[in-house]
Amino acid sequence: MPLYLVSRPKGADHLKNPAGMHGALVEAADAAAAIAAANALAPRMNTPFAGYDATEVATAAAGGFAPALIQGTVVGDAYSGPARGA
Repeated sequence: MPLYLVSRPKGADHLKNPAGMHGALVEAADAAAAIAAANALAPRMNTPFAGYDATEVATAAAGGFAPALIQGTVVGDAYSGPARGA
């Protein structure tokens, strides 16, 4: 399955969640499934990744991959590529 980076769109400060979760790295069939998988990583938070972007970053995860939540800036404030809403 492809590997997706789920991240807050650039300029969407209103989507910040109280736990400081800014992204997730998950395996999923498509972007919608990636957001659902990211939300499943934080079951006690009420869908913290609703409205976030999901960008395919690899066609398959390397062996030993484990889904991860990300705190802090995912790709950096200076990045302005398509996944960041340039």
